[in-house]
Amino acid sequence: LREESVELLQLEDEVVSSMKLQFEKYKAKVSTRHEGKDFTIRADRLHVTSVVFNLLDNALKYSKANPSIQVELKETETDVELSITDNGIGIAPEFRKKIFDKFFRVPTGDTHNVKGYGLGLSYVAYVIQRHRGSIDMESQPGIGSRFIIKLLKTA
Repeated sequence: LREESVELLQLEDEVVSSMKLQFEKYKAKVSTRHEGKDFTIRADRLHVTSVVFNLLDNALKYSKANPSIQVELKETETDVELSITDNGIGIAPEFRKKIFDKFFRVPTGDTHNVKGYGLGLSYVAYVIQRHRGSIDMESQPGIGSRFIIKLLKTA
């Protein structure tokens, strides 16, 4: 990792802006909310950018009609918390422990509307782990998912 001082709010804005055309194509409503003032972390900018892009891309790909995506940044005493919430198809309880495994894809029967190799979330989890952070997920089938990342603030 090439760690540097990274302003997560600026990085979030850049990724959301870079995906603007994709959001418009799917008529997605994307909202952002920030709680706190200092969202600076020590991180590899390239990899953390890829993490945010991957989670937003998944939120879009696995949403139903009229996607709604919320991106939240929250400053705590020791961490910066980034959460991405969607109104997508959700993930059944029996698959939640496996979604960060390499090559795992939630079974959808004979139809695969979304192409991929099951590497995205394993990469996300690996990058967050290498940054000494944590990633959690909450999901309800048919309602949507929320991914929560916690990374240490710079001292």
